[in-house]
Parts: sequence; C-alpha cells; structure tokens
Amino acid sequence: MFILPSFQSLKIFESAARLASFTKAADELGISQGAVSQHIKNLEIRAGFDVFERTGRRVILTSSGQVLLDAVKHGLGHIQHTIEVEKRKKQANEIVISSQPGFAIRWLLPRIMAFNQAYPKLKISVNTVTSPLDFYLYHAQAGLYYGSKEVKEGETAKLFDEHLIPVCSVKFAEQHKLHPPLNKKQLEKLVNLPLLGDLSPVPPPFDDTWSYWAKAVGIDLSLDHIDRQSQSNITLQLAELGHGIAIGRTSLVMDAIQAGSLIALTHTEVKNPCYYQLVSNPAMPKNKALNTFAAWLEVQSKEINEFKLLT
Repeated sequence: MFILPSFQSLKIFESAARLASFTKAADELGISQGAVSQHIKNLEIRAGFDVFERTGRRVILTSSGQVLLDAVKHGLGHIQHTIEVEKRKKQANEIVISSQPGFAIRWLLPRIMAFNQAYPKLKISVNTVTSPLDFYLYHAQAGLYYGSKEVKEGETAKLFDEHLIPVCSVKFAEQHKLHPPLNKKQLEKLVNLPLLGDLSPVPPPFDDTWSYWAKAVGIDLSLDHIDRQSQSNITLQLAELGHGIAIGRTSLVMDAIQAGSLIALTHTEVKNPCYYQLVSNPAMPKNKALNTFAAWLEVQSKEINEFKLLT
C-alpha cells in the first residue's frame, strides 16, 4: 500500500523547490543541508520518481516534481486557510480587515487609534493588500472593496460617496503660476504640465481617473504623458513632493488638503463613479468585533461625504 510522504518532507520539498537550493532551504527551516537531502531522497523513494535534477549548487524541478509541487502548495494552502478560518471563528474580540494600500494608509490607519481608544477590548489588524477580497490568501474577516462592479459574495455595505479632485503641492502651484480655483480654460492648460496617475479602477470605456474627470468637466485632455504608478498612495505622495498634478479621491486627499500639503485646483465637484464597500468573508461568521467595526466605520466615513473644499 502506498504511504504518503511525511508532512515535514513535503514542507522541506516546497522550500527547496521555491528557493531552488537545498542550502537555502536548510537555512530557512533551521535544519542541516544533510537533513534536507535525506528528506528529499526519502520523498523520491516513496513517490517513485525524481522531483529534482541536481545541477551543481542549484536544483531544478523535474516535470513530475513541478506537478507534485503544485499539489503540495494547494494542499498546504488549503490546510492553512482552514486553520485560519476556524481560528477566527473562536476569536470574537479580534478582527482582520483587508484594504488596498491607498485607503489604508491615507484614511483608515490614521483613524485606527480612535477605534482602539473607543473599543480597548477589541483587537483590530489591517492587511494592506492589492486584492482585499482574496480571502483565501489573506484570511481576513472582511475586505474594503473599491471599484464600480457589484460584489456578489459575502455581506456587503456601501460606505460613502466621494469626488475626484485634481491636486498638487503649494510649491508646484506657485512654480507654474496656478491660482485655484481654476476656470475651464485654465484647466485645459493642465495638459502642458506633469500629470500623475495610477491604476485605480474606472468604469468602461475610460482608461483611468484622469480621462473620466476630463470628460465630466468637458475638457479635452491628452493622456499620453501621464506618469502612472501602481498605487494611488504613491501617486499622491509624488504630488505632495511637487512632482506634478494628481487626481485625488476625497477619502485619500482630504487630510492632506486640510493639512496644507496638497491644494485642490478646482472646486468643481465630479462624483467618483467607483465606491467603497465593506465585504464580509462568506466563509466566516460575523463576530462582535466585525459588527462593532462596521458600525464605527459607517459613522467615521460620514466625514468623507461631508468634506468641503477649502475656499
């Protein structure tokens, strides 16, 4: 009868395959290189095929080894996911929230201290990730979704409406003789200045938030020279440093505008076609901490709806 390799052997195999080195795997796992070699040898004997080709100091997966690695990664991932889900069910006073970096860094995290002070018996952690609804990977009780598409899995709650606002630093505005609020003719000249963009979602047929904003205010804006970053918080940081003009969302720029590190170039309000939703993990029951956080977030985010540009 076939006997499965030990869990330890499979874990060592995954490490050696990922690092392409028995030596690096030994360092990562805190065991000797000889122990790694012996576990791999035993695994190959049990399996009946070679999983690695040995080429000097590096090891390369065989085709059968690659198939086995995919199965091991899936199996280990499923085990970890199951453990995390069951553990979270027992922790009624703990919550993990996943959020995209921009919203987490520029709005949520600065307000988490207030949550902790209001609810000292609850423990909250925030994952800053690009895919907050990938619950299988990040094991959160809920994720903060941003986009224009309706989420169909999990319990959802829309949080707030906001606007798109072109912003830059005071120094940049002075250097380029920009005196906000700019009128339509002045806004059309922005095409001649450095524009900063990111990969935030927008509804079709628009390419990015710049194209949506330009269409909404009725100006023709060439997008060929936009300097695009992967994340909105990077784009806005560059704007604060004086590198150009960015399209900001209310939630991401309101603190900077109030602090004076960014200024709005127009008071024309363009409603953001995308929105935020708090989406619960369908694999986990809502606990006391999540219910409390959801209620707190609903109250706190009202300031985004109510924010008015400084005049």
